[in-house]
Amino acid sequence: MQRLIAFIEHNIHIMLFVILQMMCAVLLFFLNPYQQASFTHSAAVFTDKSNQLSSTVTGYFDLQQQNNILQAQVANQFKNDARSSLSFMNDTITLRDTSRHKLFDVVPAEVIYNTVHKASNIFIINKGIKNGIQKNMGVISSQGLAGIVLQSNENYSSVMSLLHINMNVIPTINNLEYYTGLKWDNANPQTLKITGLNKLEEIKVGDKVYTGKSSLLFPAGILIGEISKLETSHSSHYFTTHVKTATNFRNLEYVYVIVNKDIDQLSTLLPAND
Repeated sequence: MQRLIAFIEHNIHIMLFVILQMMCAVLLFFLNPYQQASFTHSAAVFTDKSNQLSSTVTGYFDLQQQNNILQAQVANQFKNDARSSLSFMNDTITLRDTSRHKLFDVVPAEVIYNTVHKASNIFIINKGIKNGIQKNMGVISSQGLAGIVLQSNENYSSVMSLLHINMNVIPTINNLEYYTGLKWDNANPQTLKITGLNKLEEIKVGDKVYTGKSSLLFPAGILIGEISKLETSHSSHYFTTHVKTATNFRNLEYVYVIVNKDIDQLSTLLPAND
């Protein structure tokens, strides 16, 4: 107690100075309207800035949450569109076999690389083995046939485009399959050709060309394109048929991988050379 009294006596002048300064500040604030307004304004600005910062931080996390929700909605819509697009392309397309067992499924994917002006064009998609993608799976766009999976790693797959000189598809025209095949000749990226069609065949410009029933990679009835020209000569008995592709490969952004769930079982029943 004596030490406290001694401390106060020793520092009495400093303590009185601090007390007087505080009293002056209080009197100045309450008796001077300008200082009062200035303090009130400063306090309001500080409060407003604090609220803005809080709103910004809260808004950032809200925006992230909304973005995650939107991405999930887009992904779900993308997959739903993939399924509906199959029916849209052709009302006769069948995703089930005769036993009503679901034979085909679809995996939506984004095209991240694409070429159209080479002899052997490919495109790369952002889905791979972890998504169930394997070699030799068929690939379509919302418009029609697009290609066949060449190879896959964990996260990505390369696809042999229809615009590839080694690509050969058995087409169906007017419900008849033509085993001469449908190929690209490394010319126009919007045109495929069928050679060897007899002039007696009842085909004409404007006829639709679809996938047939001979492939395990695609459901029958996937649109390939439309006959745009029938080329022949008087000395020949055959057409060279030009088919405009349904898929626009120059603007290919999204595709759907066709998964045949029973491909392993079905493959064991095929002859060795098929």
